Amino acid sequence: MIGGGPKSLFALLELHERLQGVASPSVLVDVYDPYPPGAGRVWNTAQPQELRINVNARIIDASFSLGPRSFDQWRQDKPGTDSSDPFPPRALVGKYLSEQFEQLVQHSCIEVEHRAYVVDALNKVDGKWEVTTCKVTEVYDEVVLATGHGVTGQIVEQLDPMSIQATALTVQSLESEAQRIPAGGEVIIKGSALTAYDVVLRLTEGRSGSWEGDSGAGGLTLIYVPSGNEPKLITMTSRRGISMTPKPQAVGSRVQDALVPYRSELRTWGGSQERKTDQLWNILTDAALAVAKASAVEASKEALQDTVHQGISEQFAGQNNPFEQLRYSLEVNHGVKPKTHEWVWGVVWSGLYREMVEALSRYEWDRQSRQEFNMMASNLERMAFGPPEPTALKLLALSEIGILRHENSGQGTMGDTPRSEVLRVDAVTVPPGVLSAPAPEGVPASALYKSLLVSGEIFIRQGERGILTDTDGTCLDAQGQRNESLTALGRPTEDPTLGHDTLNRTLHTEYQRWAQRVTTRVIASNQKVAR
Repeated sequence: MIGGGPKSLFALLELHERLQGVASPSVLVDVYDPYPPGAGRVWNTAQPQELRINVNARIIDASFSLGPRSFDQWRQDKPGTDSSDPFPPRALVGKYLSEQFEQLVQHSCIEVEHRAYVVDALNKVDGKWEVTTCKVTEVYDEVVLATGHGVTGQIVEQLDPMSIQATALTVQSLESEAQRIPAGGEVIIKGSALTAYDVVLRLTEGRSGSWEGDSGAGGLTLIYVPSGNEPKLITMTSRRGISMTPKPQAVGSRVQDALVPYRSELRTWGGSQERKTDQLWNILTDAALAVAKASAVEASKEALQDTVHQGISEQFAGQNNPFEQLRYSLEVNHGVKPKTHEWVWGVVWSGLYREMVEALSRYEWDRQSRQEFNMMASNLERMAFGPPEPTALKLLALSEIGILRHENSGQGTMGDTPRSEVLRVDAVTVPPGVLSAPAPEGVPASALYKSLLVSGEIFIRQGERGILTDTDGTCLDAQGQRNESLTALGRPTEDPTLGHDTLNRTLHTEYQRWAQRVTTRVIASNQKVAR
């Protein structure tokens, strides 16, 4: 297993469950990851407590026969833990994932070892795989690529001496990098999405700043109390200056019921041999119209489509800046302001996402349709998968007292400090897949994937960034044939498959089919030995 995060963990848990009834399974697994497995880098337990998950904790479930508790069940008896918090610290989630991995190591019918190395190269020799690290080369029958966000051997452009990678401040929590940002200094963050929000909280709450609730504001206001250790000015930058939309706290049964017929329509579309992308968008737009009607939002088909294409509705664009947009979205969620087209599309995209993942699995796009889908999906994800309300309120509190602001890239009005003295933080997340941009223009994001592409062991279709796999995760080679002993799971396969940036174990099933394939191979091997 190259990569030891949640996708790797889920696959190994499934393999254990399927092998329990197999006599003497004799399966040896090595997990290569510089970080402790289960959590991996993104969920490692050493990251700061102010970094919290952006989805409701109820979806997190790495239970199996040796560790039968979901995350919510597991944290109920943890001292000092608020088991009712829907957005707990990521480090706590990492602790749960790590403990589940340890249960597997100690008690499973498969033998699992952690190798805390980066894999430098992967070569196929005589039907087996040579895995090379800085220490040694080992030979394996099967290899699973599950590198997630932390692409193994990632090729990083040379950074400006005044730049810092966001992950160094957040999930890696490198004190040497944090110390480069002095109290009272100025910081420019490249990016204005979830990773940028993490950086902002790391430099404020993470430096002993605190929050006070304003009981007179209906629960929609926080007040930030500075510690004196934070920067005097943090500027998030983006090309378009559009806020992410905070997640609604509740949608209501009437709106949920309005989505029901469109779930079956998407499944029917996904199973059709004559799938067309305009049919897909018609289903989604009809769903948006139904949600708008159920929630008393004035909307036409043309206006809703324009919101998706532009990334912002006319109603939302009337707000003067991203923080006003953020405040407006929160008031919409609480019924203080009329619901927007963004709210409608957020409900549709999140409510039909599971069916979208299934319907679009390995769909063959033409190049233009793929580009249009990526653009519109990016807009919809900003509307559906924005920050939880507590994070949004913290950002607003910081903007209210002038510590935080948001500017479009290139405006160049970053306070009184000379630009050469302003530290920059790169908070633009590495794109999913294994290329920097869609093929053929994109270049491999790591030496590992570059070598696999050059040797023809994996294949990426034009207009996409991720590895093309079969339904059990088996990689297809340059000739379109199954590369039977090479599997890719999760973010490396994004584009041919959709939505891997999730902790929802049930959303993708490739790992289950992979475990079944390996189990079948083990049983066949045992029968051969017995004969």
